[in-house]
Amino acid sequence: MTTSTQTAKTATVTSPDLRRLVASECASLSGSAVSTVALPTLAVLELHASTTQIAALAFLGQLPNAVVALPAGALSDRYAKRPQMIAADLTAAAGLATIPAAAFAGVLGIGQLYAVAVVLGITKIVHDAAAISYLPVLVERHLLQRANSRLGAASSVADSAGSNAGAALVGAIGAARSLLADVLSYLLSALLV
Repeated sequence: MTTSTQTAKTATVTSPDLRRLVASECASLSGSAVSTVALPTLAVLELHASTTQIAALAFLGQLPNAVVALPAGALSDRYAKRPQMIAADLTAAAGLATIPAAAFAGVLGIGQLYAVAVVLGITKIVHDAAAISYLPVLVERHLLQRANSRLGAASSVADSAGSNAGAALVGAIGAARSLLADVLSYLLSALLV
């Protein structure tokens, strides 16, 4: 393999579009990890939710995996991926923004947390299906493994950092306000895509 061939392949794997996708996924995952800590904490500490209500919140957050995954995959195969990722990020940001607003107004209830958990689950499935389908558009076929490795490694670090940041934010500013970090992460993710 010649030096020019190596340079061309390296340039393709580190393309600006791939870097933006990786940064977008990292931003989104970091923020989502904050919400993973903040939502149940908010339910327990602010709404005094019962064990059953917390279990229902967790269940409803995972329900879209079973119901929406197949249609989301078909959607990502048939339509443009970037608009799907952007729409999912903006929808998630809007849904999450309702929680601090309702908490500030003093009208937050467990039903709203349930609804937002479902919206977040659906948007995550749609975004992830589109992102997985988008990666082969950004890199050549023979470089997919390296690109997936970079995306996976960065995502793992972002998820772990987000969980720690989520715990720190909840402790410092409260669960409802800490969700604003996830709102910002979804907006940043949409911008980067």
